[in-house]
Amino acid sequence: MARKRKAQRKRTNSNIPAKGRLRDMADQLWSRAVRDDWGNECAVCGRRPNLNAHHLAPRHHQATRYELRNGICLCSHCHTFDADVSPHLNAAGWLLWLHANYPCLHDWYTGTVASGEHRAFDGTTDASYYCDVIRALREHVGEDDFDTIVGVRFGRWLEEN
Repeated sequence: MARKRKAQRKRTNSNIPAKGRLRDMADQLWSRAVRDDWGNECAVCGRRPNLNAHHLAPRHHQATRYELRNGICLCSHCHTFDADVSPHLNAAGWLLWLHANYPCLHDWYTGTVASGEHRAFDGTTDASYYCDVIRALREHVGEDDFDTIVGVRFGRWLEEN
């Protein structure tokens, strides 16, 4: 029986992974940095297992996608299933909770959305953009996490270029 080959992403050159892989690396680094910033515990209930980094302003908005202040650490229960505070189940309840518990973060989010700042991206998301994002996120994660996510060889290439 023939094995089905996994589709390969196109690479920009031999040293740089494909743009989709670069985006995945940047997302993983952002997630790791947000969870580290929040002490690796849920901001709502304090649980430590099954943590997610939640974007306050939706992640499809490139202007704020990789800003650390656009993230909060939530356990999978509070993130997705809690009817009172889940940003995905109860947006109004989530905003009330955020305002009561993290007013500065709430004010940043509401101000950013009201001003349209989260939509103010005018660049291109090419390989160079993602390399810059990865370089910027490097200082917010541990060396071991960075090497695991990015890889030692590509990490060295980023340092040299």
